[in-house]
Order: sequence, then C-alpha cells, then structure tokens
Amino acid sequence: MEGREHVIRLRLKTDFLHYAEKCLKVRAKEGRIVPFRLNAAQKHIHAALEQQMAEEGRVRALILKGRQQGCSTYVEGRFYWKVTHQKGVRAFILTHLDDATRNIYEIARRFHDNCPPLVRPHTSLSNRRALVFDRLDSGYLVGTARSDGVGRSNTLQYFHGSEVAFWPNGENHIAGIMQAVPDIDGTEVILESTSAGAGGAFYKMCQEAMRGKSTYRFIFVPWFWQPEYRKAPPVDFLATEEELALQDEHGLDEAQLYWRRMKVLELGSVWTFRREYPATPEEAFAADMPGALWRRDIIHRNRCDKADVPEMKRIVIAIDPAVSSHKGSDETGIIVAGLGTDGRGYVLEDLSGKYTPAEWASRAIRAYYTHSADRIVAEVNQGGDMVEHTLRTFDPNVSFKAVHASRGKVARAEPVAALDEQGRIHHAGFFSALEDEMCRFHASDPASGGKSPDRVDARVWAMTELMLTRHMPQGPVVWSG
Repeated sequence: MEGREHVIRLRLKTDFLHYAEKCLKVRAKEGRIVPFRLNAAQKHIHAALEQQMAEEGRVRALILKGRQQGCSTYVEGRFYWKVTHQKGVRAFILTHLDDATRNIYEIARRFHDNCPPLVRPHTSLSNRRALVFDRLDSGYLVGTARSDGVGRSNTLQYFHGSEVAFWPNGENHIAGIMQAVPDIDGTEVILESTSAGAGGAFYKMCQEAMRGKSTYRFIFVPWFWQPEYRKAPPVDFLATEEELALQDEHGLDEAQLYWRRMKVLELGSVWTFRREYPATPEEAFAADMPGALWRRDIIHRNRCDKADVPEMKRIVIAIDPAVSSHKGSDETGIIVAGLGTDGRGYVLEDLSGKYTPAEWASRAIRAYYTHSADRIVAEVNQGGDMVEHTLRTFDPNVSFKAVHASRGKVARAEPVAALDEQGRIHHAGFFSALEDEMCRFHASDPASGGKSPDRVDARVWAMTELMLTRHMPQGPVVWSG
C-alpha cells in the first residue's frame, strides 16, 4: 500500500495536468464546483511554460490574452501546486485592483479547501492575503499594485502579475518585484494582461519579447480558442467583408463570427472588442499611438454609411506598390477614394494586401473600371517606369499618373491629416487595417507600429490628388504623368 501511495504522490507532484484534474476544484460559470480540467488556452500556456522551463531552467513569461480565458486560474493552480510540494518557497500574486485581489485569493482558497487530505498541507496562517504552510515553510501571498513597495521586502520563487497593463506605476512595480525574485533555476515570473493599448510597461515588454530582444517568452492566446465564444446565427446571416477576411485568416465558422458581431454591438465598437478579445497581438495593441497623426475618435466621428455617400466628382485608385512579393515583404497599398459633390473626400475601398506585381496591377485595373475611376495614381520611387509598365501590360489605355515622393512620409501626410481633423475626409464604412495603420503613424517614426504604412501612403496619395492638387479639365485623352 505504501508503494502504491508513493506512486500516486509522485505523479501528483510531477504531472500538473493530472494533479489539476484530481486535486484542484474551480467554480464553473453556472456556479458548480468542478474538477479543474484545462481548456485549450490554458493547455497552450502550460505547454509554453513547460517548454521554457525545460530549455532554460526557469520561467520568464509575458501572456497577452482576452477576457475570461482562464489565464489567472491556471497560474494560481500552477503556483498552488508548486508551493504545496516544496519546502521554503514563496509565491506572490500582484493584481491591479482590490476586487481582483479578492477574486484571486478566492481561487487559491477554493483550491486549498477542496484539496484531498492526502496532498493538502497544514496551514498556520490563513487570511484574506495569505496562506502559510508551516510544516513546509512555504507560503502563498496576494497583494494590490497600489504602492511602489509592495512585494519588495520578500524573497520570492514564484511571481504572478495579473492585468499588468493596468498597474499604476507599472515600470516601478516590475523593477521592484524583479529584485525580489532571484535569477536562479526553478524560479518563475509570469506577467499576464489584456491590452491597455499601445503604451506602458507591459506593451513595451511585449514588443521587445516579440522581437526576440528579451529574456521573457511571449505567449498569445486568441479569443476564438474558447469553445463558449459562439452563438448560433440567424438563418439570414450574411458575413461582412471584414468577417469573411477573419474567417479566411483564422478558420472561424459562422457561429464564431456571429458571436463576435453581437459582442461588438454589446461593447459599442470593434476597437473595444479587438482590445478585449484579440485575434492577434496586433489587434490587441491597436490603439492610438501617442504622437500619431490620426486619432481613432476623429476617424469614427467622420465615418459615414456607404448609402450616405454623395455623387462623386472624381474617383482615383491610389497605389503604393511593394518592392517585392515574397512572404515577408510589405503590403501593396491600394485605396479607392473619391471627391464628392459636397467637396469632401471619401475613402470608398481598401484593396491593399500582399500581391505580386501582376496581382496588384490586376486588382487596381479592376477597381478602376468597377468604380468608373478617373485615374490611377501610383508612387514610382521604388519601381520607376516598371509600375506604369506593369499597369499598361493589363490595359494600355488606363489613365495613369506617376507621383514621386520628394518629401518624407510625415511631411506628405500632415496636410491630409489636417483635412481629417477639419472633418473633410470620411470613411464610407469600416477599414480596420487602414485605420490601425493611421493610428500608429507616428510623427517621429511612421512605421512605429512594426510595419511599413503602405495603406496610409496610398490614402495620402489619393487625398492629395483629389483635394490638394489643382487639376486640368478632364478630356478623353490618355494622360500620363
């Protein structure tokens, strides 16, 4: 019997997935207390942490995730498992709000109260902030990120920072806590959060980790891994172009698309949804960059429905062609825009993407005729005569104007941004990728969002042509710049 008990204890000590299901209890969404069986997001996080531990001997991880995906529950379970199977170790959990601290402690307390007697350690202290296991000389502490000194006086082996992006004085807290965790094998620092936008300590740490310039491992959890994030669509459900693109990119089904649509309506905007329930890290951090030429509230204020677009006096197809077309190359920006009879500019379509020269030329020519456009405007700094040649290979009679970038991107963009600020440019619908680029287009570094702003460049060329350039009367003659 002793041998069998030893085998049982050994597996519970070394296999967290087995231990979680056998020894840990959680409260299900309907209120029942049930065994802790990891969901897809939690299993992904567990695998990534275990891989880092195996490769590096310690865990230093940043987890970017959406709402209600069980990240905190997983980390609390992991740390409770660690401190109840070792002597002389401490786990510390720091949250952003008192309510969150209470919720975290309740998770840990539930683990402890429902843990089988065989593996539940004796406690000498149990209050709203601590579980101390006297016979192990180990402990489990929680705190709130209100003062800079919290956690600094402890020597910790395990640290969990919850909703780090929302900590006041985040950089000071992180620096202080790091001093409390020795840089030795076996220690773990796990910082997790939903996004608070493109700024702050957590954002900077994630950017460094994604670029491979950090000791932290970046872990991302997309919203669509949650099986409950689904809603049966009505029989007349039709996916929008944006939803079809998401479906193609992430393999979503209609129930997921409809759940997303309803959640966007509930939250009030697609931008809030993408921050709270991101599909990619880029979506999570899609927020106004400090110093950006455009702000999301201005874009949204100027937005109009396609049905409300007036008759167009002129329409152009603007192209910012990519230099190459391999997998890692930039996108080719293709924007369809018009000048209304009301004297205002309208973005009608964003057809940008990663294309070969033949593909972007074909798409631009098709849009030229679909919209009865007056002209194709294309930047030729990179491709020179090849841009016009590529277009004329498809249609030798297309009206084409070559534009040359004699000034920097910001200098070209500022007059157009001023028109937006004055309410003179409107988006006829939602153009998420374009608007993300616009709100990351920084005055000191236009590509500070991590990618070349090709959609923005094409939009700037379009609006410059329509609203900032004097035009000769149009006739039937082919015009080439």
